[in-house]
Amino acid sequence: MSGPDNGLPPIPPIGVKVATDLEYRRSGIRARARWTDPETKKRMVRALVVPDEEAAEEFFRGLQASAETGIDRRISLSEYVTFIGDRWMRGLDPTSTVDGYKVGLRLRVLPSLGHLPISQITAGMIDRTIDDWETRCSASTIKNTIAPLVRVLDEAVRDDVIQSNPARQRSRRSLGARVRIGWRGARR
Repeated sequence: MSGPDNGLPPIPPIGVKVATDLEYRRSGIRARARWTDPETKKRMVRALVVPDEEAAEEFFRGLQASAETGIDRRISLSEYVTFIGDRWMRGLDPTSTVDGYKVGLRLRVLPSLGHLPISQITAGMIDRTIDDWETRCSASTIKNTIAPLVRVLDEAVRDDVIQSNPARQRSRRSLGARVRIGWRGARR
């Protein structure tokens, strides 16, 4: 759930009637959605200034789609990691694997991609980010960084925030020429 209690923007609950309106301003169009929370009976509002009516309709469609899953589809990767908690670690060996994955997520994934909405993260972005990590990290470190990213994005697929996991394809590829050739460029 999102809303004022957890710091995430509110989304309408499933089945709630949502009223929408547009207000034209110099800075763009304010797209506003309003509904009454059935639990608290409070009037909720979500508004966004957008450049045109098409963007406003996209905002409304996204808000409705978010309400269907209970998760804001515009959620950033960092917010999503906080939202799911330890769920991405299910099935991992807590005595060996978990700590390395947590470090990879905290030190590399979130600083590099955490600010982006999950729905905007592409395979190309992930490739460029991993290419950057390859210039300064060992193959083992990179594997311990890609793995938690794949697991978190797998959860996003299960939560219907995204259709497919853009990190899956990269996780199956080799780590690049630097790893095959070695640190100093000499073949091993």
